Amino acid sequence: MANLSSPPKLDGMKYRVVTTLGTGTGSTILLISDKSAGGKRYALKVVRRLDADDDIYLAQARQEFEVSKKLSHPAILKIYDCRTKRSWFRVSGVELLMEYVDGETLDEVEAPEMGDLVLVFNQVASAMILMHRRGIYHGDLKPSNIMVSKSGHVKLIDFGTAWIKGQEKGRVQGTPYYMAPEQASEKIVDDRTDIYNLGATMYRMFTGRYANLQTPSMAEGDLRKLSPPIKINPLIPGTLNETIMACLEWLPERRPAGMFEIKHQLAAVAKYMKLDEVNLEAAGDED
Repeated sequence: MANLSSPPKLDGMKYRVVTTLGTGTGSTILLISDKSAGGKRYALKVVRRLDADDDIYLAQARQEFEVSKKLSHPAILKIYDCRTKRSWFRVSGVELLMEYVDGETLDEVEAPEMGDLVLVFNQVASAMILMHRRGIYHGDLKPSNIMVSKSGHVKLIDFGTAWIKGQEKGRVQGTPYYMAPEQASEKIVDDRTDIYNLGATMYRMFTGRYANLQTPSMAEGDLRKLSPPIKINPLIPGTLNETIMACLEWLPERRPAGMFEIKHQLAAVAKYMKLDEVNLEAAGDED
């Protein structure tokens, strides 16, 4: 009798491709249906190696799987299996079998409600607390790496550039609009850079503007010209405004001590706004 608690595996799985969910640099994500499991749906990330330039994408796919094995949280995307494809004794690609999320990334959501965003970021902070406790740092938090399902569940995605403490790291990671200054200048990825990334993501979603006005290599004085979110949107609660600005402090040591502090503040904002998780689930069901 099969062990129902074991994760699904690609080897031996008979599936059909339902549709293409999206394409990215070096990869394609397919929606598949497992014929042998009553049509259960998964996302299949396919990374193909056409030449040596694609090796970085293969490495990122393997990194995603390694990170996923160390984490179990309702707001973190599950990755069940990783399979290396070979052709004539050469690696031709990597496939990742992933949890399918029927929803949108934050940057795809039209006119999100402020209360919904508070609840989303509260869940993201919760997921990041676990990651940091495991010695894992995302390194590329941004709206397109946060998904919200139609049922209101939040999923943090894309761990290809995540850093596991102890690994060698010799390149700049992240997206310029959201990177902490020290990520670009010193190639640092840690809990304080993730905090900055989260602050920049919240700034973008609550104001519609980028926190990094130019690039992460801009002078400290330029960052001090950043308008507080509450000046752009007066409806933003004061505590939320202070939390976002604290995350965006230029010096890492001046940022919040950890994601737990941010989650505490976001929970206080949610309480002030009389929100609970049901609000987010109801918003997701409006379609």
